[in-house]
Amino acid sequence: MEILSLTVVGAIVSVIVQFLKNKYGTNTQGTLTAVIVISIVAGVGYYFIKQTEFLPAVIQILAFAGAIYTYILKRFE
Repeated sequence: MEILSLTVVGAIVSVIVQFLKNKYGTNTQGTLTAVIVISIVAGVGYYFIKQTEFLPAVIQILAFAGAIYTYILKRFE
């Protein structure tokens, strides 16, 4: 479960950084800074949330939703 949780957190960080890069047109240095800052914030949040039952439920829902979207719904588009 730990690997899946970290993968989902990493994917969320990537989406946020890509959004910021597209919205503000950051250069390489700005993007790297955003990755570092957002990763630290996400890591701290992950550390505190993983001690509750909230995080495993959210991770499982995100994983299943992503799988269903990728394997089932994409076929009908």
